[in-house]
Amino acid sequence: MVSARDTELRELTADERASYFRAMQGLWGGGLAEEAFVAFQCRLASSPEAAGRYRMFGLFRRGEGDLLSGVKAYDLAGAFEGAPLRILGIGAVFTAPGLRGRGYAAGMLAAALARFGDEGADAALLFSDIGAEYYRRLGFHGLESAECFAEAHQLPRSNGYRTAVAGDEERMCRLFERARGREHLSLSRDGWTLRFQLRRLRELSRARNLGEPEWGVMVEGASGEAAAMVRLSREAVDVLDAAWTSDGARERLLGGLRDLLARAGRPRLRLWPASQLRGRYAESPRSGAIAMIAPLRAAVALPAADEPAEFSLLDHI
Repeated sequence: MVSARDTELRELTADERASYFRAMQGLWGGGLAEEAFVAFQCRLASSPEAAGRYRMFGLFRRGEGDLLSGVKAYDLAGAFEGAPLRILGIGAVFTAPGLRGRGYAAGMLAAALARFGDEGADAALLFSDIGAEYYRRLGFHGLESAECFAEAHQLPRSNGYRTAVAGDEERMCRLFERARGREHLSLSRDGWTLRFQLRRLRELSRARNLGEPEWGVMVEGASGEAAAMVRLSREAVDVLDAAWTSDGARERLLGGLRDLLARAGRPRLRLWPASQLRGRYAESPRSGAIAMIAPLRAAVALPAADEPAEFSLLDHI
């Protein structure tokens, strides 16, 4: 097994990031060819939106240059029961197949948790696709993880909406933040997550040789405002987050999402129940993207195992 004395955690260089992305393409490539996937990931990592908030780290043997295991780290803001939290977001934990089973990923995560805890982070958050037990052994516990699907016939027919355009981001963030539940764990809608996700959607569209992606629906007027941020997945329109200020605005927003399903040729919406989306559609447990959290300081207040959290798909970046 790996020894902490023999390894070190450090931020990846540009060349090391490219190698990390190339290695994971077979697992998370999403149908992109290797070079297109690597170029997309490298552009995202070097974008203005990434600066200071989205970084890559790796575990190395001391004095050697070969990457043993890699991870993406997000600097996130959140709150629980009204108390602000600084949260380390963890994503894309990856060890090459030939190096697995030697404790490299666990050693890397232990070093990352210690480092960011020393730097002032209160908790670490991840969304696991490999089952919960591995991360429980590292100090994480699971939170509520559910998803919902809505087919077109479950959505109203309505107009009075428009497609989101550049410049709508600030208004979207205000609506999303206003809708956040205050008693449950939530991530801040300070604008960064939305801007970063939008950069990701645009870079992914570029990698696929498509035009500007359709990324949102807006409703505005004297009778109320509403907004939804979306992305097109293979079999659904994913609602990354949504909010409204009146019932009428909500109906127009849902009508816009119904029309988007028709334009995109997708059979249904997919969403995570949070804030105003909670309780609207039948929920089922998620088999992947299981929300898990770990404290990084002794006195921090966090929800207990399986308690609700206000995570939407926008938070799964």
